Amino acid sequence: MDCPTSREEQALPNTFKLARAANGRLMLENMQLSERDWQAVAALLERRGFSRTGKTVNGADTVIYQDFVRDAITLAAGWDTWTGHYLLAGNAEGDRFLQELHQQIAQAD
Repeated sequence: MDCPTSREEQALPNTFKLARAANGRLMLENMQLSERDWQAVAALLERRGFSRTGKTVNGADTVIYQDFVRDAITLAAGWDTWTGHYLLAGNAEGDRFLQELHQQIAQAD
């Protein structure tokens, strides 16, 4: 990834789970993440050069946030009652990024 483990990762709770979604892509999810901590994740990605695209859509038990995009990496973002907050890779580059981010968060604990 672009940078070593930093204070940004150290500030995040180490309760993220890396899972494979039904579409075969990796998903970083956290059922226990507070809204404040989710905002910290979004700020971390933006500081790492990601921009936001799309619209936020609210449903009864789901929120689809704007995607995070940087170069060839695409990450869908959202919240639902089954997984909590999540980042879902849209391609192989996103899979690699989420795997490395998960490792960095785990190492920061």
